[in-house]
Amino acid sequence: MPTWMMFGVAIIVVLAAISYFGREGYVPEFLDQSNVERTQDLAVSSYAQVTNSVRPDGRFDAPPIQGTKSPFRVNMVDAYIP
Repeated sequence: MPTWMMFGVAIIVVLAAISYFGREGYVPEFLDQSNVERTQDLAVSSYAQVTNSVRPDGRFDAPPIQGTKSPFRVNMVDAYIP
């Protein structure tokens, strides 16, 4: 094996070692921990009902709903079949 080829292989091995050992490690501080905090806040009360559904308060003008009322509901609101 010629000398220049061994030199090239040595350079490739050194570059591979530098790129492998120079990687940044795992940093857990950047993870979203809001679900863990919420779980700890609700640890005492496992029966708390939390939802993002809000019943309209009637201060807006909406036309009457067209269609027939169905037996199904979507987020506390009756569904209508057109």
